[in-house]
Amino acid sequence: MRQLVKNSLNLFVAGFGCCKKEIYSTLGPTYDISRFGVNFVNLPEDSDVLVIQGFYNRTGERRLLDCYRSMEEPKWVIAAGKCIVDRSVFCQDYVLTDRLKNEIKIDFYVPGCPPRPEAFIYCILRILEIH
Repeated sequence: MRQLVKNSLNLFVAGFGCCKKEIYSTLGPTYDISRFGVNFVNLPEDSDVLVIQGFYNRTGERRLLDCYRSMEEPKWVIAAGKCIVDRSVFCQDYVLTDRLKNEIKIDFYVPGCPPRPEAFIYCILRILEIH
């Protein structure tokens, strides 16, 4: 099992979609995810967790793989939202997790359209338990 050896967790949120709003709402005073030492970063190289959400095309897939490869170990991946966990609401025959299963190991799935902030925080707390 991968070990977390620092006191904070940096998240990079990738993708386009409505789930991003719910994920970023965890920063506000209602949820205050930063009290757990969780930060959102703008570069995948600075992140410990890649949050995949929203919808993708082939160009987006390549960029997502570049983001994943630029992250240092240990790293985790969260698939958040119906478009990633199941099927995109925009393209029913397109399942990103099936297309990337040989490239990216997804550690946690957060279902919902969009997923509730509480469910996302629960997932983050599970990652923090690992260390």
